[in-house]
Amino acid sequence: MSLKLTFEITFLSDYHVGAGYGKGFGLDSALLREADGSPVLRGSALAGLLRGSTYRLLELPQMQKHPRDETLQQLFGTPGQAKRWYVASAHPATFQARDAQRVQRVRIDPRTRRAEPRKLFSQEEGRAGQVFRFTITCPYNDESALDEAAFLVATARYTRQLGRSRRRGLGECVIHLTDVAGVAIEKPANQSWEDWFLERFNQKWLKGKPTAAPQTSPAWTDVEALQVFNGNPVRIRVIVRLDEPLLIAERAPAGNQFDARPFIPGGTVLGVLANLAAQRCDLTSPDEYRDFVALFRRDGVAFPALYPAYEYGNFIYPTIPSPLGLLTCSVVPFEGENEGHGTFVAGSLKECPECGSKLEPVGDFTLLRHKPPFTCTPGRSSELHIQVKEETQRVEKGQLYGYTVLNAGQYFVGELVCTESAWKRLREMTGIAEKTPLTWRLGKAQRRGYGKVTAWLERYDNKEPVWIQLPLSERVADGKERISLTLLTDTIIADRWGRQATGFSEKWLKSVLGLGPLEIADAYSRIRVVDSFNATLGLPRWRDTALIAGSVVWFTLLNPPDDWQERMEQLEREGIGLRRNEGYGRIAFNHPVYERRGEFTESAIRLEEAMRQKNQPRKAFVKLWEEKLEEFLPSNKRLAPRFVALARWLHSHHNQTPAEILNSFKARFEGDKCQSVDLQEVFGEPDNALIEAIGGRAEYGARSKDNFFADEGKDAMLKICNALKYLENEDQHHWSEGIEILSDRIVALARSEKGETE
Repeated sequence: MSLKLTFEITFLSDYHVGAGYGKGFGLDSALLREADGSPVLRGSALAGLLRGSTYRLLELPQMQKHPRDETLQQLFGTPGQAKRWYVASAHPATFQARDAQRVQRVRIDPRTRRAEPRKLFSQEEGRAGQVFRFTITCPYNDESALDEAAFLVATARYTRQLGRSRRRGLGECVIHLTDVAGVAIEKPANQSWEDWFLERFNQKWLKGKPTAAPQTSPAWTDVEALQVFNGNPVRIRVIVRLDEPLLIAERAPAGNQFDARPFIPGGTVLGVLANLAAQRCDLTSPDEYRDFVALFRRDGVAFPALYPAYEYGNFIYPTIPSPLGLLTCSVVPFEGENEGHGTFVAGSLKECPECGSKLEPVGDFTLLRHKPPFTCTPGRSSELHIQVKEETQRVEKGQLYGYTVLNAGQYFVGELVCTESAWKRLREMTGIAEKTPLTWRLGKAQRRGYGKVTAWLERYDNKEPVWIQLPLSERVADGKERISLTLLTDTIIADRWGRQATGFSEKWLKSVLGLGPLEIADAYSRIRVVDSFNATLGLPRWRDTALIAGSVVWFTLLNPPDDWQERMEQLEREGIGLRRNEGYGRIAFNHPVYERRGEFTESAIRLEEAMRQKNQPRKAFVKLWEEKLEEFLPSNKRLAPRFVALARWLHSHHNQTPAEILNSFKARFEGDKCQSVDLQEVFGEPDNALIEAIGGRAEYGARSKDNFFADEGKDAMLKICNALKYLENEDQHHWSEGIEILSDRIVALARSEKGETE
């Protein structure tokens, strides 16, 4: 059982954690934000912050008995040994519409005491008072893990500043432990977990000696031996949801820049499952080592590449890399929601029949869906990182590097293929299960706020392949007709001398497909170099040349064998070429994406409850909330200028819940419809203390006219209360921002004819 610590960061002053870039001419340094626009404190920054605080904590006289370098390595790892603790990114506990402000600064010449020329800059600063929440997780919960957790809690409490300009008033904060999971020890009922861990820190680190961390992983050997992989094929649909940004880097063009691939390679899926198997099993046993090699290195299982999926409600739709033989108009292209001038099969036309423009391949990924959107591009964002030296707390020269990552919240889908016996053995060795959410960590910086995903495996032998959708019998009716072969994943083809194919040829197609002699009619292909790295040996692997996914060839079989259809089904199921267990070599004959798109009517994959987004994405909420406000308060119907006072009141009370605000309005509902409100104590009367100072209610007297919000403004007030009632049923993380958006809309509708407010 893992140990999980949940912390909250409360900012006591404005802060700045930069994204490494600006926004146009008006902002030189922007805050780091997620793809949905919400601010984030990345796990890499938090790990570095805790490491720096640990360094300073170990310099105290009471802590000098502990070797500084060894303790830092134990808690935060080294380049040669990964740390045991996973530090997640910190996200706001509640969202706010106005979470930052733009600040201008200048540099003063110390000699002249005047602003230096060309030294005006601006930065985005997060507002004080915001609360961020993050977790630190260890896969173990033994005594040594508890001792390390006590040190991390003390380090967090020792931290007082975060981000830029910490010595000049920015970034003042406090960090508290708020929740703990995975501790088997019972603490006193009157003691908080934070106090319990701080007391353990006092006993183990200040007065005593912490427990040493175990050096070996626990062995798990209660598995059934398997000698041969045979039997009917099993198809497992793999769905992955990104819970954190993901970086699976392509070959780096420079040593300090890492760009994410637009999909999850099959080798990454193989690696995470092989790691699980290595942790659970005793690979010193000859039988288990044999089965491990058979599963992961001898094509016992074909691990899938996972391509982006388009999310729509509670469903996702699979995609494939757009085939090079599928062309569209270069001026009005077929992309996104726009059908453009349509798509055309390569070779059928030389130019667009609508406008005469040249044709080009459809870009990105093509959705297997019969209606818009038609193409899909996975969301990516850029982040810059620095390395801070513990001794000086300054950035080291030359230690700037950047990530281009896949944004969190996206879905990817693929298909794992193996035999029944291999699937059983894979589950035994890795501990995975069908229809159960599984937490995996993929790619780079897994322990610093990147790479956490949730996976879902479900068996679907009786359905068509996820990337093809139609059975072969409906796609290829006659073995002598013109047939297309589309590469769904990168494919590595080598001859007997080890020379790798750089295009389609009749010679290797005849040898690999086993369908007899054939004649190529047309072909479109590209290649890429496949580089990879052996993390165990610390050396690069053999470099391969692959035909890229989307390459396509049209050919005619001159003398098809009698079992040509069974052979094609086997090729689609098993793939072609080398490294098929890593997802390479998946193919499709006569893929329906070319001319039968309208038949993609059953490609939707329903997401189970456990795989849906836990919190509604911020952008989706803002869009939906603004649409609902248009229903409650149409933009073509103005409000009286007096409603500006109500908007100001709502803005000052945006941290209250919708129920508390409705209670202040004394709103009475029948179902979801507000019937009446009473704002007498909110608007229209002085404070009760002032009334008492005058001489009481009798001396103050009655109002000379009815309360505006109970008379002329009553209808609008009822609509505002209905909107708040609707907001109450939304995710509570968005309540504060929703109330601020509502107040902004009221101000916009209450402007006078001159465009001002009273």
